[in-house]
Amino acid sequence: MALTKSVAAVDACQEVAQNSVLEGATTNVSACYDAALHIDIAQTNATAHTGTRIRVQVSSNTTGDEDWHDLAEVIPAYGTTNLEVITNNPLAVSGTSITVASTTEYTAGAWIFLEDVDTFANSEWCYVTVVTTNTSLTIIDGVTRAHAGNSICNSVASRLPPIEIPDWAQRVRVIYDNTYDADGATVAVRCRISKLTAI
Repeated sequence: MALTKSVAAVDACQEVAQNSVLEGATTNVSACYDAALHIDIAQTNATAHTGTRIRVQVSSNTTGDEDWHDLAEVIPAYGTTNLEVITNNPLAVSGTSITVASTTEYTAGAWIFLEDVDTFANSEWCYVTVVTTNTSLTIIDGVTRAHAGNSICNSVASRLPPIEIPDWAQRVRVIYDNTYDADGATVAVRCRISKLTAI
């Protein structure tokens, strides 16, 4: 028996301004036996931040806006990020060593956000395995895309545990509420969905 699985972008990597709300794209999940959302977030400026409310909503209706209900809520991305310009020139595809002048606030066993200054949508979340003090960050997987020498590392970043969508749901969306901290930071967000559509 072969399962039919797929993954698709829901919300491309983009910034949510401080004290604003982004309504993510609505995804039809009516044909799914199972589905899960994969949500990423990171701070993109060095302002003290008490978190961004991420709310996953599902609808029992195929159309209209009267039947949205909250499924899950998390408040990640708190703290103050250290923004470090990378000194690789450039950081090549598959590169695993990101060179920086300061490693303050960077720790092994944590996610970082690598902001691509040329094309924001090409930014990446990377998992740090080794921090060489004030020299470099070693990441477990090589970067998918090349990044210019003025791209920026952000120390406050998360890839949230997948959020499973109940099989009775018809549609799902994510609300990125950056008003939780009225004078906090701008954040980057991204969402993908995994689907099981045949058994």
